[in-house]
Amino acid sequence: MAQTTPPTAPRATPALPELAPGVTLLETDRDTPRAIHALVVDHVLRTGGTGYWVDTGQQARTDPLVEIAPSDRILDRLRVTRAFTPFQHLDCLRELPRLCSEQTSLVVVPALDQFYRDENLLADEGREMLASGVAALAGVARRREVPVLVTRQTADAFSQPLAQAATRTLRCTATPFGPRFESADSETLVYSVDGGETVQTTLAFWERVITARQPIYDTATPAQPEVSARGAH
Repeated sequence: MAQTTPPTAPRATPALPELAPGVTLLETDRDTPRAIHALVVDHVLRTGGTGYWVDTGQQARTDPLVEIAPSDRILDRLRVTRAFTPFQHLDCLRELPRLCSEQTSLVVVPALDQFYRDENLLADEGREMLASGVAALAGVARRREVPVLVTRQTADAFSQPLAQAATRTLRCTATPFGPRFESADSETLVYSVDGGETVQTTLAFWERVITARQPIYDTATPAQPEVSARGAH
């Protein structure tokens, strides 16, 4: 029986999609769990700005960010606010215009719909809170003219208002050559930087991609350190 030769990934400089002002909904599969961390690190290093991250207590961990970035000083570029209830989360989103500084070049809100699915909320309260949160993020993107990168816990009817409000949907899926980012008007394939026959979209993979893009970051204007990690009140 004839043997099939595994495909060989083209040798190319890794590319990551650029995040434009507006709300970008990132959809990933289970084989690309760290795509959001790679996009955040790439954006703040490429722009020389800082990022503001509103977290549900699960995504904004220091270990993936530090392992992906060329230096642990990436933490100087990020402010993190953690919420633990739907009410805290919505307050954080509504406070973003005040919390973001002139150096803020990116707002990140993973699992936007998570808290608003709480069964303890009354009737349509969760849907109303989600709609208010989406409106708050759209307002920040418009007034600040910055990208707002969001993900959703579940792609269903409940989270559909987020998909409808997003100015761009970016899908990241794994392929034999590396992750493929696709939107309505573009496609970016992140090739394996070592030209290997298999691709693992682990922290080590994303770290190699970011390291290969170091010359791009060296031309960026450093932002003033802006460090904070706190819970919402």
